[in-house]
Amino acid sequence: MYSGKRLGTAEEAASRVIGLLPEKGEQYRVCESHRLLGHIYRSTGETEKAIHHNKVALRIASSFDWHDDLVWVHYNLAGLFLDEGRFDDAQAHIDHVKSHAVNGAFYLGRAMWLQAMVWHEQHRLEEAMSEALRAVEILEKLGATEAVECREFLSTTHTKAIERPGYF
Repeated sequence: MYSGKRLGTAEEAASRVIGLLPEKGEQYRVCESHRLLGHIYRSTGETEKAIHHNKVALRIASSFDWHDDLVWVHYNLAGLFLDEGRFDDAQAHIDHVKSHAVNGAFYLGRAMWLQAMVWHEQHRLEEAMSEALRAVEILEKLGATEAVECREFLSTTHTKAIERPGYF
């Protein structure tokens, strides 16, 4: 439902899952449902609700040391804070992504790409381009489709630098 852009129905379903599942034994599904609600509320511009549900998912994932989930929750929070122009908050979550991505090249590549976007928004061109290049290198080695989008970001950033010297 979420991927089909039926956000109201997806919100209702995820909320019902949380309400119906027992407190013990189904924590992973509850965590996933809170992550989904975080995505839904981010999509609808309800930032505080998105933050709340991501933080609940973060508490659950932390208590079970679920590294993959911790990566994605921190990644989602970093993106949300980036959207809001809250760069210090975004940076804190990017640092968490990187710490949980020690053995995951894909996660590290995605974190580097997000880092590049934060630095771009902060007008730190050289750092942004360097980080984006490193992200592309990692993602291309893995054959990840995200490498294409990261390359486009890099190209756009480079073009802006040429067209508007001093912008960064």
